Amino acid sequence: MHTSEDDVLRQRLQETKHQAKERLLVRGRSEDLLHWRDMPKHLQFNPYIFTGYRPLLSVWGCLNSLFYLHNETINILTHGIPIVYILLTVPDLKPWWSQPNLSFLTWCHIVGSISPWVGSFVYHLFMNLERGERIYYRLLQLDMLGIWICQSFGAMPMVTATTYCLPRLLRWFGVSSYCLFSLWGLYKAMIALSPWERRLCFLLPFCMRLLLCALRLYNFGGGDPAALMHLILQDLISIVGAAIGALHIPERWFPGSVDMYLNSHNIMHVLVVTAVYSMHVATMRDLAWMDQVKCKSTL
Repeated sequence: MHTSEDDVLRQRLQETKHQAKERLLVRGRSEDLLHWRDMPKHLQFNPYIFTGYRPLLSVWGCLNSLFYLHNETINILTHGIPIVYILLTVPDLKPWWSQPNLSFLTWCHIVGSISPWVGSFVYHLFMNLERGERIYYRLLQLDMLGIWICQSFGAMPMVTATTYCLPRLLRWFGVSSYCLFSLWGLYKAMIALSPWERRLCFLLPFCMRLLLCALRLYNFGGGDPAALMHLILQDLISIVGAAIGALHIPERWFPGSVDMYLNSHNIMHVLVVTAVYSMHVATMRDLAWMDQVKCKSTL
């Protein structure tokens, strides 16, 4: 009799241990979400978002957080879905893969279009990893690297198309200048210590793109004229998104009311996706233009 009771108790103890182990691995279910004041300092970057924070989790716990609602869910999804979309639209670029003077630009566009979403998706999914502040900033650097690739490689088709019909010396000067400005931006992005430093690290490439758009506007530069509006939109929408994120609108006006969705970071994510879509449309038109224009010149 005692032996049977001991077996039952032993079995229940093992089940309890197993459940505790599972709880540790996937800790962070929706009922475990925390308040802003309970988070480590490096995760307290928006004082107007009060609730919905995931606790510090293991890798498996972070992956499990894909399957319940928290205040990073929208941020993860809005930059995860574009990865699938871009992979599905890659075949649309096939006409230019086999052409020596356009294949490199085609790959620049693919890499530039997908990199910000990969970096952002990984950063937002694993930002609360229980490895401390050092790993968090490594993830943040990965996010910044993805943005830099988009701003540098992703812009190469636009830079090349704008300078495509210029004299060789001016063409190389324009492309080389943008590359140097991009390298400067990468350096500043990797050492940035504050959100404003991270936003300003792309100032020089941005100014260069404004200059190139001005060249197109006055018919001095090349490129498909129909792409100009999308080139303007890609940076204009990004600026609006960055401003909304920096000012914490609308949660600054309604603290604690938009913790899970419709907060400034959610809005910024959607706007950035729209901006990169404009970049995609402009690039497709510029590639088609360079394929047909008579002043072709090899890189």
